[in-house]
Amino acid sequence: SSTYASLERVNLRTGYNKEHLTNIASYQKFARVAAVIVPLFLFAGGMFYYLSPHNEMIEISVAYGEQKRLILPDSSEVWLNAGSSILYPETFAKDKRLVMLDGEAYFSVKKDTVSPFIVETSQLSVKVLGTRFNVKAYPNDEKITTTLTSGKVEVSVRSQPPHILIDTNDTNCWMAGKLVFTNASAGEIFRTLERHYNTTIDNTAIIPASKRYTVKFLKDESLNEILNILKDIIGFDYQQYEKKIVLTRQ
Repeated sequence: SSTYASLERVNLRTGYNKEHLTNIASYQKFARVAAVIVPLFLFAGGMFYYLSPHNEMIEISVAYGEQKRLILPDSSEVWLNAGSSILYPETFAKDKRLVMLDGEAYFSVKKDTVSPFIVETSQLSVKVLGTRFNVKAYPNDEKITTTLTSGKVEVSVRSQPPHILIDTNDTNCWMAGKLVFTNASAGEIFRTLERHYNTTIDNTAIIPASKRYTVKFLKDESLNEILNILKDIIGFDYQQYEKKIVLTRQ
């Protein structure tokens, strides 16, 4: 009839023809099968997750001229200084909380008497149950230091017996933009400035490594202000280029 022919034309335009209806029925049947298969896959995937040692390592790095604050899996806080990196697991073990540090970081550790917090560096290990402390362990620096703000930590140096560190000083002033050097060589001072200001300082055979300097910059001075003070204390002139400082003799 004309009514049936009109309905067929409407169905063809909207896509509801006999073949389409058959496809829908097939899809619904497939969907019911898929609905059973998907939970099975989810169950199998979940079992694989819980039965396998799924604990990825996380590495956080900070470029020169930058600093970064992060929260560890146990809610402990870490502030990373410029040119530093830290490596830690996605989930800490039950018997210890181990992190590996390359560079400088300030730690505020959540107290846990069952699971000690351990910072491993290239030359020393710092063990703590809950405290605030700073570790400076850059690979190209002359010395590695651990200093306390509060609490007590046990420091173990390679091939030496561990000792308890209870002294405090102001080496974590870098978090507030301050730079403090105590009995430091010129090379150590310049390397710190390179990291802090993201620059390069050419100090080729100008200042003897044996000399030591104690100087504090507490007002977030610019690089030029610091260099102008240091050149009078240490004794040098310098030329400043785009990303490089070249020291010369006075």
